[in-house]
Amino acid sequence: MIITRIEATNVLKYKQLSMALPEEGLIAISGQNESGKSSIGEAVCFALFGRTFSIGPDDLHKVVRWGENHCSVTLEFKVGAQAYVLSSFLDRDGNYSAKLMRAGKEEPVARGIGQVDEALSELLGFEYEQFVESFYLAQREITTPHPHSQAVKIMAGIAPLERVADEIRDEIGEREDLLEEVQAECDALREELDELDFQPGYLKQLQDERFETQDQVDRISGLSQEIAARLQTYTDNTREGYKVQSARGRAAFFRFVFFVLAALAGATWWLRGPGAGSFTLPDELNGLLERYLQLLQQVPQQWLSWAAIGSGVLFLLMWMRVAGRRARLRAEAGELADSLLQARALDIEIEQETAELVLAQSDAEDDEAEVEPAPVRPDAVELEGLAERIASGEAVVRQVREYVEPELKWLGYVQQMLGEQLELLDAAIAEEEERVGEHRNLLDIQAGIREKRDDVLARIDLRNKALELLNGAISHLSNNFNRDIKDLVARMLPRFTDGRYEHLQIDQDLKVRIFSSEKRDFMGLEEVSSGTQRQIMLALRLALSQKLLSRKIKGRQFAFFDEERTRNALVALADLGADISQVWIVAQTFPQDAAVRFDASIACERGMDELRVGA
Repeated sequence: MIITRIEATNVLKYKQLSMALPEEGLIAISGQNESGKSSIGEAVCFALFGRTFSIGPDDLHKVVRWGENHCSVTLEFKVGAQAYVLSSFLDRDGNYSAKLMRAGKEEPVARGIGQVDEALSELLGFEYEQFVESFYLAQREITTPHPHSQAVKIMAGIAPLERVADEIRDEIGEREDLLEEVQAECDALREELDELDFQPGYLKQLQDERFETQDQVDRISGLSQEIAARLQTYTDNTREGYKVQSARGRAAFFRFVFFVLAALAGATWWLRGPGAGSFTLPDELNGLLERYLQLLQQVPQQWLSWAAIGSGVLFLLMWMRVAGRRARLRAEAGELADSLLQARALDIEIEQETAELVLAQSDAEDDEAEVEPAPVRPDAVELEGLAERIASGEAVVRQVREYVEPELKWLGYVQQMLGEQLELLDAAIAEEEERVGEHRNLLDIQAGIREKRDDVLARIDLRNKALELLNGAISHLSNNFNRDIKDLVARMLPRFTDGRYEHLQIDQDLKVRIFSSEKRDFMGLEEVSSGTQRQIMLALRLALSQKLLSRKIKGRQFAFFDEERTRNALVALADLGADISQVWIVAQTFPQDAAVRFDASIACERGMDELRVGA
């Protein structure tokens, strides 16, 4: 940026300030204290940044000249070949406005404080902090620039990296907070899992136990029904056996009759037929047969055969009927004995304590629930002898009932207890299924939380690695920046000190040590005179200006200095090169034998409130 014109009204000391300036060379501003020299530089600073070096942002109204209500500054400057006009306005109430335009154009480039600041920063390549750290060097500020100031960071090129690093640190902090929340969720979930006390395989154990219990209930129920039915059958069969016994005599008589008839009919048939004359009988028997045979002579031979066969069949039927009924009764009696033996083989025993527990659990609301004692099961030894007599049908119904009825009562009691156990198992299974579902849900949530925690840790790790890379880049840029500043100062310092000092050291904090050929060692700034300190700081500020130019800005620039100058400093400033082509130097007086030519010389006086300078 090259300043070509300044127009100001009611700014600080000046009621009116009008200056047309050359684009290149040295611009000298001289005058006694309180003559208005600094007001010119402050007006430029106010126009560019809306503030000045000596007046803070909270006292900005003090820029307005005493006794006036408002002030304005118009600054014309060039960036490259393009000319711009910057206008700023301020009143006593602190109302501030700004406008930036291209010269000869009606449409503004930016209007308003924020837009103008943003446009100037983009256009010039520096802001207020960089301006006062480099281009603008006031006499009261001839000190080492703070190495960690934002201006120096921007000059070194590390400001964007540090901004990104700060953002990454903020993100790490946010994710660490999130990680604490996730870990708290994980701990709370672990406590829930511990309280749940889930036991793998317990549900299957309950289901298997229920299956076995249900199978026992079904078997007991079936056997109970079977025993009761077969007891009734045994009782009925026993009564039927009594009837069979009373009819047994009649059946035996009829069997004998049918047997005799079959024998007589068969013998007669044989004697009249195939056996006639085959053997000789005693006289008495022979006479008897002849008498009866004469009676049977009238009966056909064929009828005799049929009578023999029919009587024999009736004999066999009567005999088979009795034998069949006996076999059936014995078989049915044997079924009852078999059922009783199967019931005994179940070997199911429920103690009184178990019954009390089952009943207490099934009726937990009733604290005074009475538990009936378990019925006594008949002795197994008693069944051993009874089963044989039952199978043979010899057991008396009363004896059978005396065993079967307590057995059925005991089986009913066992079935009731097992039914209660089934209800308890069903409730336990339902509760365990709910616990299994809850455990599965908690595991799913835990897996999600762990995945979230792993993701947060991965993101934190990624950002830590990014910070390592950024810190490495920042360190590299800082080292290069300090090395370049050291080289630039080393080239300028001999020109400002007439060759007395040529070598210096600059550490990471921009602390300067200068080499003394007399002491043959490096000295701190406090060991040299104040004039030499100003020369060294001037060289350092110029080095910072050139470094900023090389990084941010292309084209010629101005530099504004307010310090006591020396003859050598003027010569050096007159020959800074193409980068800084417009140099402003402010002093009370300039030596007559400065050996330099000023391209513009501006004299300020204490009693003068208007200043007009032509090109």
